[in-house]
Amino acid sequence: MRRILYCIVIALAVVACKEQEQSVPERKYVDVSGLDPSVKPGDNFFMYVNGIWYDTARIADDQSGVGSYSFLNIPQKKLLQSILEEVSAGENPSGSIEQKVGDFFASGMDTTAINRRGFGPIKPILEKIEKINDLKTLMAFVADESKLGDNSIISAGISPDDKNSTVNIAHFGQAGLGLPDRDYYFKTDSSTIGIQSAYRGYLATLFELTGDSAEKAAAKADLVYGIEKQLAESHKTRIQRRDVQNNYHKMAVADLQKTQPNIGWTALLDNLGLDTDSVDVRQPAYFEKLNTLLGSLPLEGWKTYLKASSIAAYDQILSQPFEKASFEYNKALSGQSTEKPRAQVMAEAVDRQMGFALGQLYVKRYFGEDAKKRISELVDNLQKAFEARIEKLDWMSDSTKVKAKEKLWAITKKVGYPDVWREYDVTIDRGKYFENVIALREDNYKYQAGKLNNPPYKHEWGPSPSTVTAYYRPSFNEIVFPAGILQYPYFDVNADDAINYGGIGMVIGHELTHAFDDQGAQYDKDGNIKNWWTEEDFEKFKAKTQQVIDRYSTFTVLDSVHVKGAMTVGENTADNGGIAIAYDAFKLTEQGQDTTKIDGFTPDQRFFLSIARIWRVKTRDEFLRTYVNTNPHSPAMWRVNGPLMNFTPFYEAFNVQPGDKNYKPIEERIRIW
Repeated sequence: MRRILYCIVIALAVVACKEQEQSVPERKYVDVSGLDPSVKPGDNFFMYVNGIWYDTARIADDQSGVGSYSFLNIPQKKLLQSILEEVSAGENPSGSIEQKVGDFFASGMDTTAINRRGFGPIKPILEKIEKINDLKTLMAFVADESKLGDNSIISAGISPDDKNSTVNIAHFGQAGLGLPDRDYYFKTDSSTIGIQSAYRGYLATLFELTGDSAEKAAAKADLVYGIEKQLAESHKTRIQRRDVQNNYHKMAVADLQKTQPNIGWTALLDNLGLDTDSVDVRQPAYFEKLNTLLGSLPLEGWKTYLKASSIAAYDQILSQPFEKASFEYNKALSGQSTEKPRAQVMAEAVDRQMGFALGQLYVKRYFGEDAKKRISELVDNLQKAFEARIEKLDWMSDSTKVKAKEKLWAITKKVGYPDVWREYDVTIDRGKYFENVIALREDNYKYQAGKLNNPPYKHEWGPSPSTVTAYYRPSFNEIVFPAGILQYPYFDVNADDAINYGGIGMVIGHELTHAFDDQGAQYDKDGNIKNWWTEEDFEKFKAKTQQVIDRYSTFTVLDSVHVKGAMTVGENTADNGGIAIAYDAFKLTEQGQDTTKIDGFTPDQRFFLSIARIWRVKTRDEFLRTYVNTNPHSPAMWRVNGPLMNFTPFYEAFNVQPGDKNYKPIEERIRIW
């Protein structure tokens, strides 16, 4: 029910174990024999570099795709799995990191014990729902379950105030849906109808597994779906949610209590343990609709809805039939035909819930400090290149340039792993997987709730150090590069500069540009939503981002499916800026100023080959359809071809000429940063 596909930018994590470091084989950074000579670089550079691989690559039955990008984390998970298998088999001091992550892993691997319990672990929760007799007890239940990760109709979070980044406040956003997005409830194409049917079937199966007849279960599924569809009517679209100004509404709790008595904001916050007199309601229309529906729909209907939400919140930690029901629904979204091996599932689960404990073990074994030092140097070089580009902009006034450069150099840089490790104040029982998950969810809620009314934890990281990703956080004005991404094909300390600047350099430039994309540009250097532009400059900026929206909206992904330009504009702006900044920084290096060929390619050509290589990916059509509808990034092919058709040095490096399919006249090449 809450199975939304989140895709983050991740890359291959292939690391030699320490005992193998003495004999690391020479890596072929550009597979010359793998280039497809039948494709002209100016027609489709992605396929020129990746075409032979693409045509022969096989997607494993338990995966929805293969390649670099979000699918090359498989080797990374195997590294984590090897750590977990080792520590779970050893004798570890009680309360140590090794004991906690090892026993948590072992408890989840004991599927015999898990299956023996059936849905017994959630029977008390279902019985609690049965005892709900009014809106007050209903909302108290919602609050209690929210602390355990079941954000049924309430989704709360603690993070900096968008207009006063020195303090954390409570934010409430739209919730209540089981399909990936509000649009899935209203679209009528055959693919979406198939997903709707799979979701209804999933809900019905959950009710059957907890004792209802097939007929009664189907009726309950229809009722739940109907409630969700009514809630979906009030949801903002993903495009509307990109408007940072219109998704910030700081309101007094006393006023909300008066206008939305059915929600009961005062009691809700008290039950959530959040002591505050104001909250940010990101999407007010949702809460207005929720308040109305709480008063108009029968209480029994809401109880049925909460049962579905609760079962779905725990289905993957219950017995195998529940897990299978979740998988069957996800299959419609991803096209994945078989379930992942249990050990991989558990490696992901430990990383998800205890990532900063497992991350400490990962960093000790697999992360080299030389990579951290080299990345820090690359970031500094790209900031210098970005500053030079800002200085040369012909559309921005001098006064705005000053502010832009101040923000650029105020960006905090985090590389590798946190300086302060998060601790997990839990007791892990090797024989109780369900209870371990609940304990960790409770601990996470306490950790998050403890931030309220306090200054932001500047040492805090989002994803764990082993995660292969990178990100920019506007309220902190920071860029973060976990250890997981500082590996081939994004980065290798032994590679030449062309490879590293085209790989991790492009990623660094991408994250720096996020500080100046359609959303990031509205935050100042201190992380506040505050205008630092002249009115004329910002209008010029919006006109340029509209060009990006219009261009990417023409890219066809599958049959009639196109890239959603307005939803992906931030990432596309960052891709275009990232390549340009990385290239300028590369040209400051010795190799960047040279013309010596390696494997028959000039330094500039190797730079662009590296860019195309890091986005090498092939996915199932089902996954790609869901991705285009829900992910703010363009599909991999257009993360290569889209920016390069705007970048003149690429034309020069590969002699792209009029008549080539992706050729654009100079006046049509979009440049923002």
